[in-house]
Amino acid sequence: MAELAFKDSFKLFDGNCVRFNGFDGDRKVLCGVTTYALKHHSPKLPDQGLLPGELFLSAYDEFMIQVHQVAREKYKNEEFELSGDIKVIVHDSDWSKYLGTL
Repeated sequence: MAELAFKDSFKLFDGNCVRFNGFDGDRKVLCGVTTYALKHHSPKLPDQGLLPGELFLSAYDEFMIQVHQVAREKYKNEEFELSGDIKVIVHDSDWSKYLGTL
């Protein structure tokens, strides 16, 4: 298994997470980061209330390096989602597991 690379700018807010593409060679691997993880780590996102998707996309942009690092580690360790079309999801608990406290 090759190291997961992030070589396109695709990102999509689906209401539960921000989806983005990783690549293992030429094979596309759909990844995501949960809204909860983004809310927990971005001081710009309020904890409560309905928020527009653009705020989550902006938070993803702000933390993209960290999110990609965690997704890469989860992929390398074969920590895949058991159901759904997203293969690797960065959850809030993954943040501290792979990056420590920020």
